[in-house]
Amino acid sequence: MMTEQADHYYAPLRPVRSSFSEQGSRFIANLAPACSAKNAKNYIGQVRIGYPDATHHTYVYRIGAGIALIEQASDDREPAGTAGAPMLQYLQGHNISDAVLVATRYYGGTKLGIGGLTRAYRTCARIACEAACLELKEPLMAFSLQCQYEDLGGVTKLAESLNGRVLNVNYADAVTLALELPQRSASLFRERFAAVCRGRDKLELY
Repeated sequence: MMTEQADHYYAPLRPVRSSFSEQGSRFIANLAPACSAKNAKNYIGQVRIGYPDATHHTYVYRIGAGIALIEQASDDREPAGTAGAPMLQYLQGHNISDAVLVATRYYGGTKLGIGGLTRAYRTCARIACEAACLELKEPLMAFSLQCQYEDLGGVTKLAESLNGRVLNVNYADAVTLALELPQRSASLFRERFAAVCRGRDKLELY
């Protein structure tokens, strides 16, 4: 899974749920896509509501990649480092992002110990990710640009050649476009944009 370029990562396409039991404790792992920290926190809240009598709701989420990466983990009253950290390490090790994972535990009366808890929560991450349908993704960058009408065709063709897409177009005295491009193509787009427009048009990064 780690053979792709560093700017690529894997993300779940849809929510999945897996569960297992360990010495009487029941663990339920819920993994879902997340496009922002707010989105992840909302999902965590939904899982808590779904299992109101559970002993713990530990969680981890990773959003984005590179310098824009956001990571957060919680042990939710389990001994420090036994829940959130092993789940986060699993996602990191398998290059999974844009994801939120909530591991719900119903305590069964037998203490698992530090090592047992760490293994159990890592298992939560593993079984959830193995059950998930993962897609290959890469970081995107958004640009706002203004060009003359005679440059519009060339600019659009340039964006498409670099696997970009036009998000919005506004026609006025000049044309204003919102574009989304793979991060790896951003520098090349800047260089070719200047050539296509012969320095007449404006380009800004959102």
